[in-house]
Parts: sequence; C-alpha cells; structure tokens
Amino acid sequence: MKTKNEMAVLTIKKAFFIAVLVGLVNYVPAIAQDIHFSQFDETPLQLNPANAAVRHEISVIANYKNQWQSVGAPYKTFAFSGEVKLLKKKKQNLGLGIDFFNDKAGDSQMGTTQANLSLSGIIPLNSKSLISGGLMCGFAQRTMTSGKLSWGKQYNGMDYDASLPTGEISSVSNYTFLDLGAGVQYSYGTHEMYISANDARKINIGVSVFHPHQPAYSYYGDKSQRLHMKLIFHGDAALGIKNTNLILKPSYIIFIQGATKEITPGMTFQYVLQESSKYTGIKKASAVSLGAYYRTQDAFIAIVKYEYSNYAVGFSYDINLSKLKTVSSARGGFEISLRFIAPAAFGKSTSRARL
Repeated sequence: MKTKNEMAVLTIKKAFFIAVLVGLVNYVPAIAQDIHFSQFDETPLQLNPANAAVRHEISVIANYKNQWQSVGAPYKTFAFSGEVKLLKKKKQNLGLGIDFFNDKAGDSQMGTTQANLSLSGIIPLNSKSLISGGLMCGFAQRTMTSGKLSWGKQYNGMDYDASLPTGEISSVSNYTFLDLGAGVQYSYGTHEMYISANDARKINIGVSVFHPHQPAYSYYGDKSQRLHMKLIFHGDAALGIKNTNLILKPSYIIFIQGATKEITPGMTFQYVLQESSKYTGIKKASAVSLGAYYRTQDAFIAIVKYEYSNYAVGFSYDINLSKLKTVSSARGGFEISLRFIAPAAFGKSTSRARL
C-alpha cells in the first residue's frame, strides 16, 4: 500500500502533466491541434467539406474516442455527422452536410463543442470521374474548469492540502468563435465490385483548409493568441483483386497546422463475406476489414471493421510510440465508429453517386 507521501507525489506528477498540457494549449498556440480521429475515413466532413454527399446519397456516422486512460483522467471525444445529396435528378448535384463534435480533456474538462454546416458542389467530368468543391461554416465554444486540478504549491512538504492557494492564474473564461473551411476533391471510379469481377478502381484525392481567418484562441482573453490555419491533404483508394473476395484500401492524411505536422499512411484489407442479390435484394452484402495505420512519431493504429448491407461498425486502438509512452505504458486509446449509408458501400455496380 502506498504511503500518504507517495500518494501526494503521484498526485503532483499527475497535476504537473495536466498543467503542461493546459500551458501548451494556452501559451504556445503553435502547438495546439484540432481533434482528430484514427478512423479518419469515418469523419469525411472533418477532412474536407467537399466530401459532403459525394460517395453516398445519404450518410449518418457517429464516432467515439477515449484516450490517455492510463495517464489520468481520459480524453473523450464524441462526433456525429450527416450528409444528403440534393438535386439528384440533375447532372450537377449539391451535397449538404452537418457535423458536430464535443471534446473533453483531463481533470480540467478542457473542451471544445462545435457544430458545422457544409455545402458541396458536385460536377461530373465524364462517366468515370467528378470534381467537387465545398465550403464549411461553423460555431465553436471552448470551456474549462479548474476546480478539480491539483498544483505543486498545494503540497506542504509532507501531504497534499487542497486548502492551500494554488498560485495559479484563476481568471479563466470560456469563449466562442466562428470557424470556416473550404476544400476541393477529385474522384474516379470504374467497373464493378461483384466477386465475379471485383475489378473496380476507386480513387479520391483532396485538399482542404480550415481556420483561414485564424480566430482568437485563448482562455485569458489574449487576442494575439490565434488558432493556426490548418491544411489537410488526403487520399484513398479501393482496388479490387480480380476474381477474388479481397479489396485493398490504401489511404493517407497529412495535417499541417502551425508548427505541427501529422502524417498518417495506412492500408485496410477488406474481405467480402457475401455479395448482395443483384435482382431480388434478399441476400445482403457483408464484409470484414482489417488494417493498420502509422501516425508518424506518435502511434501505431490497428483497425477492424464489419459491414452489413448499409451498416458498418468499426473499432480501432492506438498504441502510443511517442516519448509519452513512458507515462502511458504505450496505451493510447480506443475508438468506435457506427455508420449508415445509402446506397450500400459495396456489392453493386459503380455509379457517379458513389465514386
């Protein structure tokens, strides 16, 4: 059993770790980053507003991420998005998307709640390819509470005493800001995903920008502290292995925000368990996917996903590889995604709506 002194030391170490994180966010905004999900293919609107309703006529996705459970109070992020295609009978289409997320970090409950509206324009170039462009406008609120934090000055030399003054700045205030984003994407698709052929080639490449106006980003009312503009480069493909049940899905994302950069390449192997009935629709397509990604200098990500007809559930786990692994014991966190789309993701011939 740990002594009171040992417990106090552990408490102070935990408080120091949280204090460093808070300091990084508020005093060195160049290091502050937006939220990101390991299953980035299940957060299309957070990658690019040009994604809205490009791949599916209807899409609804929910995401949940829990990380740093082994370090202290976990970081929890919940997201929800919906997309719908408009003007479906026209040659050119519009896509409408909404997404919402809530992020809470550590004992301070330092968090962000944000809601965005995205609109995309979808223009077919020919029977196999299209280009889309999108705009996003959102509203965000940043919050934090300091009541549950512990500080070094509250250690009296023998024990932790919560009644002692913290010596920290207490004038923390919540704040809100308007957010903006824009992006473009090129999509290409050909042939069919049926097992009898399985020679489809689907490719998507895009680039987007978020926070181009660099909104004020400080709990202390310092307007010189700004949220850096973020650039995202992303791409993915679905490559059927002819006359087999296997589909290869390589993908990547590159985030550049201020002084930070995140590069995450990876590959998913999708195995079609059963294809849908071409005419009766009695049999529903199903598939299982296994994959891995590497977030450079940060984490190895293992992913498993099951799809049935219009539904999918995904699970991923981050294995921490950064310098923080000494504290985290290499345990990063897990993530769950739930998705509904129409039409179904595979088992039917390619169409412009699902390039």
